[in-house]
Amino acid sequence: MNGQFLNEKFQTGFTHLVRKAIDAVIDAPHTGRFTLDEIEKTEKTYLGTKIEILFRNLIKASKGKILDLDLNGTEVDIKNTIGKQWSIPPEALNHPCVLIRSSERLAECSVGLIVIRRELLNPGKNRDEKSSISKAGMGSIRWMLLDAPYPKNFWEFLEPPIRHEITTPVGGTNRLVALFQRVQRTPISRAVVESLAQQKDSLRRIRKNGGARDQLAREGIAVLGGQNDRALIAELGLSACDNDQFIAYQPQDLAHIERLRDAGRL
Repeated sequence: MNGQFLNEKFQTGFTHLVRKAIDAVIDAPHTGRFTLDEIEKTEKTYLGTKIEILFRNLIKASKGKILDLDLNGTEVDIKNTIGKQWSIPPEALNHPCVLIRSSERLAECSVGLIVIRRELLNPGKNRDEKSSISKAGMGSIRWMLLDAPYPKNFWEFLEPPIRHEITTPVGGTNRLVALFQRVQRTPISRAVVESLAQQKDSLRRIRKNGGARDQLAREGIAVLGGQNDRALIAELGLSACDNDQFIAYQPQDLAHIERLRDAGRL
């Protein structure tokens, strides 16, 4: 395999693990929370642990005896932040450290490598004797990925009034109806559907015969799925959807209305 393929494979794997870790901590289907701003302070520590575990799995490495990672016998620490700085423990001194950061509002993440030296740390320490990286230290980071885009948190990019209108109705079906009424022509992931449906078989809330599709169809809104309607989505000129995505469409063109009726979607 060439280097470019390996880089692309690593970037895809890394950016998706960041999304997976954040979604796991928010745990929208079971908590009714939708953004990192809503999680508890203690859960931010678990986010770092989750990213550490997924990162080890991504690069097929084992846990170190002292630090987070064993790379061919070298102890390596892993530090994550959702801010601009990392807390470096004293045991990481003179060891390599993988630095990971992410921003939900920008949907960007970075991963770099630095060898922790005393001269690269700020002199002040917190109550746990942890230090932060100095300006000089920041210049010593070797970035593998810098501000790379990762899959967005759908809820971060909705205006608060619209998010409120979608999330406040009582019952999963009513919340899904509100979602597809207010967000159209935009692919919606299964994870978003599950976070609103909040039941074991969340897709039941979206199906016909009692699901959100029935009410939406009466309003002239079709809900199409990437798994079964890919050709129809392309024919209508809508954004392409993956197998686990849905897209709502309220056609004004008579030909599109008839096409959707013929397909049984209206």
